[in-house]
Amino acid sequence: MADLIEEAVAPLKKRIGELEAQMAKPVDVAALVERSVATAVASLPAPKDGRDGLDATPVIIGDVVAEVLRQIPIPANGADGRDGADGIDGAKGADGLGLAGAMIDRNGALLITLTNGEVKNLGPVVGRDGLDGKDGLSLEGFEFEYLPESHEIALRATAAGRVKELRYPAGGIRPAGYWREGTKAKAGEAWVHDGSTFYAKKDTTAKPESKSDDWIIGARRGRDGETTIKTVNIGPAPGVKLGV
Repeated sequence: MADLIEEAVAPLKKRIGELEAQMAKPVDVAALVERSVATAVASLPAPKDGRDGLDATPVIIGDVVAEVLRQIPIPANGADGRDGADGIDGAKGADGLGLAGAMIDRNGALLITLTNGEVKNLGPVVGRDGLDGKDGLSLEGFEFEYLPESHEIALRATAAGRVKELRYPAGGIRPAGYWREGTKAKAGEAWVHDGSTFYAKKDTTAKPESKSDDWIIGARRGRDGETTIKTVNIGPAPGVKLGV
């Protein structure tokens, strides 16, 4: 079998030698190998029936072909090809745009003129004049007044015939009377309850007492007085001695 293969590839080796002498011309080596192998196989004589031989290791065609390919030398690179001809010139491009002029219109917008005559509005760059200010007011009158019903100070200012009033708490402590269930006490008021005087620390409807967080005691209720009886002995007046 080995002799048959060697005989089959002999023309292939010869052809490879011829190819190596013509490396300047590209050759399709794979197609050439395929044609050479096909020609060699076709030239083999038809085998006759022989005697049964000893069992042998099967020959794998792929391995044989791989071995043949390994024996083929790697061809050298071919010569570089010549440069191609220059291409034709492209079409002329359009002219570029430039700035031909600029101005600010009456509304404060910046206008620019391009070299092709087109005008672009870039928006306002100058602010408009501010509005006229209003006439000022001169102070004609100024007074304070205490408002006992609300325990507030009223501040009134008069200007140009108009009166502006501001109110704010008068502060301090002011008497409010006797506390009763449902009373709404305001901060700073003094209320009497169960014989004691309490000051409201904030607006509250809570009952006045010393343990409350809304109240502070100002004067605690006094204790009841004691009754004292003194016995006086009244007898006859002592005599008066006269000098003789």
